[in-house]
Amino acid sequence: MRRLSFVLIQPSRFLTLKYGWKETSISQREDTGDEKTAKPKRKRRKKKTITDVLATSEPKPGSPADLQDLVTQFFSDKRSVIEQEELKLQNSSFLPSNDMTHSLSSYLKQAAPKWAKTRKQHTEKGSVVLLIVCSSALRTIDLIKQLTTFKGEAKVVKLFAKHIKIKEQVTLLQKGITHIGVGTPGRIGALIEKEGLSLRALRYVVLDWNWRDQKLRRMVDIPEVDYTEADTCDVCYEKRKNVTNAAQSCTCKVEFSIKKPFEGDVFFYYGLRNFHQNLRRYMDSRDDAQMVGRRANLKKPASYCEPFRLDANGVPLAPCGAVANSMFNDSFTLWYHSSAGSAIEVPLIRKGLTWYTDKNIKYRNPRMDNMTLVQVFNGTAPPPYWHKPVYELDPNEASNNGFINDDLIVWMREAAFPNFKKLYGILNRSTKTFTNGLQEGNYSIKISYNFPVQPFQGRKEVVLTTLTWFGGQNHFLPIAYLVTSSLILLLSIVLTVVWWKFGKNGSNMEE
Repeated sequence: MRRLSFVLIQPSRFLTLKYGWKETSISQREDTGDEKTAKPKRKRRKKKTITDVLATSEPKPGSPADLQDLVTQFFSDKRSVIEQEELKLQNSSFLPSNDMTHSLSSYLKQAAPKWAKTRKQHTEKGSVVLLIVCSSALRTIDLIKQLTTFKGEAKVVKLFAKHIKIKEQVTLLQKGITHIGVGTPGRIGALIEKEGLSLRALRYVVLDWNWRDQKLRRMVDIPEVDYTEADTCDVCYEKRKNVTNAAQSCTCKVEFSIKKPFEGDVFFYYGLRNFHQNLRRYMDSRDDAQMVGRRANLKKPASYCEPFRLDANGVPLAPCGAVANSMFNDSFTLWYHSSAGSAIEVPLIRKGLTWYTDKNIKYRNPRMDNMTLVQVFNGTAPPPYWHKPVYELDPNEASNNGFINDDLIVWMREAAFPNFKKLYGILNRSTKTFTNGLQEGNYSIKISYNFPVQPFQGRKEVVLTTLTWFGGQNHFLPIAYLVTSSLILLLSIVLTVVWWKFGKNGSNMEE
C-alpha cells in the first residue's frame, strides 16, 4: 500500500509522520491559527481564560498522540468503535522530530530526500504531492515564501477562501500540474468534497500544528469558526449570490470541537470581515430622533436616511437608513454532542446584551397610548433587506421588539474597523450541564444563513470566548497607549535637555 506522510510544523521545530492512506476528513475546528510563543504572565485571579493558559505554558511539540486524539475526538459520535479503530494512526508511521536547527525548507529536504525525483514523476492534474494545512490566508503566504529553497521547479497553489472563489481554484488545479498545495482546512475540505482536489497522488501532508497568532492561539485551541463556506454552508453561500433568492430560507450546520473546557461565563459572538461600518456616509444614514421614539419622525424620517427613507410605494421605513437596512440577520443554535451520543442544545441568554444608556436613552419605542406595538408601527414598512418588521424581531420575547431589540441596538453601534465581532448571546449557566461553563468535546452550530457577504467580499465567523476581570482582549488600546506614552516621554526628555542647556532662568536665551 502506498504510504502517506504527515508533518506537524512548529516554530523552529517540525515533526514528520508517515501514515498509510485511509479515508479521513479534516475538521473545521483546525481552522484557527497561531503565531508567537507566549511569555509567562502574572496570575491576577484563579479564573483563567484560554489565552491565559496559553500565555503561561510553553508550546509542546506535536506528537502522534495529539493528532490521534484529535481524530478520535472528532469521530467519537460519528463512527462505530470498529470504524474508529481503522482510522487509528500507527506510531511507526511518524518520522523523528526536528532538533530545532532546521528551517521549513531544510527540514522538508530531510523529510523528503527524493523530492526532485518525486516531483518529476508527478503528472496528474487536479492533485498535489505535498499538501500543507495552516490556519489562515496570511499564514499560507508566509509558508509559501519559506518554501523557496525546497520547492525547486515545483508549482505551488494557494488554497484558501479569502477573495478566491472555489470554482476558480478548481479550474486552476485542472489547468496544469501542481506539486504543492498550501491552504486552510475549510477550503481544502470543500475542494475535496467537490472533487476539485484529488488525493490519489498525495504523498505528504503537513500540519501547521503549533504556530500561534497574535492572540497566542494554535489551530486547535479556540473555536473561531469561519462558516462562510464551511461544511454544508457552501450551498447557502452560493444561493445568497443571487438577490432573487433573498426571501428563500437556507440552513446549514458547522461542526467543531473544544479541546479545553471554557470555565465561567462564555460569550458567543458573530464576526464580519471586510465590512466597513466606519464610512461617514454609512454612519450618517440613520435618524436618531426616530430611534428614540418620536412619533413625528416615525412617519417622516430625516433626509439623512436616503435612499433608505421610503419604500417603493412611498411608505416610511422604520427604522430607516443604511445602518439599519444592513443589519446582520443570521441566527444560530449551538449544540453539545455528549460522549453518550445525545445532542444537547446549549442555552444562550439573548437579552441584556446592551448598555443601560442604550435601552433607556438612545433607543426607545414610541409611546403606546393603550395600543399594541403593531398598531404603533402601523403605516410604516421594514427596510428592504429585512425579512420581518421591527415589531416582530423576537417572536419569543414581546418586550424585546421594536427599537429596543437587543440585536438591533448591538448592530447600530458601528464598529471602528472593517474586521469586528458583535455579541450574540451569553451562556445560560442555570442548566446542570453548563453550570461551570462549556465542557470539552464536540459541538455543532445550526445556522439560519441569511446575510450575504459576496457584495463586499467579506467573511463570516462565530467566536466563543471568556472574559477576564479586565474585560475582553483588545490589542489596539494598549499599543496606542504605549506609543503615545513613549512619544510623550521622548518629548519630555528633549524639553528637559533644552531647559538644562539654556539655563533655568532663560538667561542663555538673551541676545
